[in-house]
Parts: sequence; C-alpha cells; structure tokens
Amino acid sequence: ALLTGESLPVQKDAEATFAEDTGPGDRLNVVFSSSTITKGRARGIVFATGMKTEIGTIAAALRASGKKTRPVKRKPDGSAKPHRYAEAWGLTAADFIGHFLGVNVGTPLQRKLSRLAILLFGIAVVCAIIVLAANNFSNNTEVIIYAVATGLSMIPACLIVVLTITMAAGTKRMVQRHVIVRRLDSLEALGAVTGFWPSPLSKNWH
Repeated sequence: ALLTGESLPVQKDAEATFAEDTGPGDRLNVVFSSSTITKGRARGIVFATGMKTEIGTIAAALRASGKKTRPVKRKPDGSAKPHRYAEAWGLTAADFIGHFLGVNVGTPLQRKLSRLAILLFGIAVVCAIIVLAANNFSNNTEVIIYAVATGLSMIPACLIVVLTITMAAGTKRMVQRHVIVRRLDSLEALGAVTGFWPSPLSKNWH
C-alpha cells in the first residue's frame, strides 16, 4: 500500500485484533484506500472517511504544524495561568521575527546564511558608527560616504557565486553516480542528513 510503504504483497487477516496504538503498517486486519489487491476475495466495511482516515490524520498534523500561533500550555483541567499566555505570545512573536529574518525557515544552510547575514549587518552598523564617532559624528558628505562604504565592505559579494558553484559541483558528482537532481536546495537538505536507517523489511525510512 502507498500509505504503509509495503513493497511486497501482505496477507490480511480479518479475524486478527490489535491494540489501539498499533501502527498502520502492522494492522493486518485493515485495508487502506490506496492498497492494491493482488488476489483473493473479501468484503470490506468502511469505518472512517474524510479527516478521520490515516491520510486525514496526516493532513491535520501538517495543517497544525503550519500554524503561526503557539498553543497555550494548559493543565489537565483545561485552565492556564497568565504567565502561560505571556509565554505563548512571546514564542509566537519570536517565531514571527525569526520567519521574517529567515533564521527558522528553509534548509539548514539557508538558516545559517540568514544568521551570517544578520551578523554581518550588525558588524557593518558597528563599523559605520565607529567611523562616524572618529569624526565626531560630522554631517560632512565625505564622512557619511566613507562610513557607508566601510559598512558595505563587510558584505561578501562573492558568497552567492561560491555557493552556486559548490552546488553545481555537487550536482555533477551526483549525476556521475546516476542520481537526478532537479532542485539545488535538495542538496542543501541532503547535506544536513547525518544518517538514515532502513527497516529490515525496507518498509519505512527514518
């Protein structure tokens, strides 16, 4: 089945029973909508539709992960103290600022580059302030131009070119190993992978 990742046919048993926390791939008494029947006869009973299905559960989880507001941590009885609301608002504001600056979105390389850009911007502002302070914060045009030029000199103009060439070289090496690369940012995500372990039956990948 497409949902469980089974590469070979699996025999189903309608009489089998399993615990409620059993994963979809181990429920041998259930046939999902994306399953392919190879042989045999059976009569099925639909017990879940729409958002109550496994696909619907995955869609709801993805939708919840895309929310822009942090949930409030509540007690078992549903109540929450005022500082929990302040904590949720603070985290939501931090997420918004991080998303705006790009430090918590994108691939790991993109996040690191965003942090590097913020650091270089701060250094450039400090250098410009030092130049202005050395000239007693004069409003002379030459002093201002020199301060701006000092700040701009901190920006690595060739960084984008170096990254593009590096990604192109990585794509070439993967093509030599018969791997098709359609998006360069996929190489960035792949470079952040420390390892992966297939299950013994090659059903699932972690």
